[in-house]
Amino acid sequence: ETTRVSVNSNETPANGDSFSPTLSADGRYVAFESDATNLVIGDSNGTDDVFIHDRVTGVTTRVSVSGGTQANDASDSPALSADGRYVAFYSDATNLVTGDSNGTGDIFVHDRVTGVTTRVSVSGGTQANDASDSPALSADGRYVAFYSDATNLVTGDTNGTGDIFIHNRETGETTRVSVADDVTEANGYSDSPALSADGRYVAFYSDATNLVTGGASGIGDIFVHDRETAGVTTRVSVASNGTEADSASILPTLSADGRYVAFTSFASNLDPGDTNGMFDIFVHDRVTVETTRVSVASNGTEADFDSFSPTLSADGRYVTFESWASNLVTGDTNDAGDIFIVRTGITPGP
Repeated sequence: ETTRVSVNSNETPANGDSFSPTLSADGRYVAFESDATNLVIGDSNGTDDVFIHDRVTGVTTRVSVSGGTQANDASDSPALSADGRYVAFYSDATNLVTGDSNGTGDIFVHDRVTGVTTRVSVSGGTQANDASDSPALSADGRYVAFYSDATNLVTGDTNGTGDIFIHNRETGETTRVSVADDVTEANGYSDSPALSADGRYVAFYSDATNLVTGGASGIGDIFVHDRETAGVTTRVSVASNGTEADSASILPTLSADGRYVAFTSFASNLDPGDTNGMFDIFVHDRVTVETTRVSVASNGTEADFDSFSPTLSADGRYVTFESWASNLVTGDTNDAGDIFIVRTGITPGP
């Protein structure tokens, strides 16, 4: 059964566009961005907001608010904790917390139980001096990873480019994770963080060349930083034999335990049979160090067009992705992008 969730509490469809859905672990809550004005009463700010729809009660609420006051600028990019209690999002608004005077976008977390909205793109209470974006939440909502151009969230940030940070909502500490094993800062741009359920592992994109021993090509790779094991950073956009990708890899996502990393890549050397010249979806197993291309038909035929935006199930068994390929399933004649799901075969179970 397919149901529409971008509706108000009376099941009236949204009168505007809705984007960027994300689910709680049990699928009950769906957070999304919308420019609709009829999803909640009193939506008069004339810009995008973040909403959450409860699929059990049918209630839709707006969460890009503070004390009931609506945001005075756009909000987007929601991320949910496992139970749906905490919603992280990006906003250009200046009225969601007191003292927001940095004149740029920030990352906020809304607690749906207490109704409190806090800003997390901060360090020791000091607000970021440049834009932050792309939030990701740990399962319990304690850790928030995000991208930022700010230079004042950690000491020694002198690389002059975007980095990945993680904020501990319990201690208030913000640390930079787009670093090498010896904490050397990246010499290139980093973006697109993804978190394991416990917040230990952070996957991200970077075009830095100094994050791993032996360097990197600088064309854009996917890295995973282990926050517990001596801060080790590894590159995962590699072939099963360790060969680095010959083209860019982007958009990582992690399984709950951080073992599996799915990503999009234009590389042609991650799979020996990759001759389609397209963006494909790959899954890297951090235990066996095997990389598998999954954007293929059931008989192994490679896609005849690009594939993007993978998401992994918690156990890493299933991967969903979008693709404009017409040959991944029989009867695909709609000449449009579709959503596909594939069982990877890398995890035991039915």
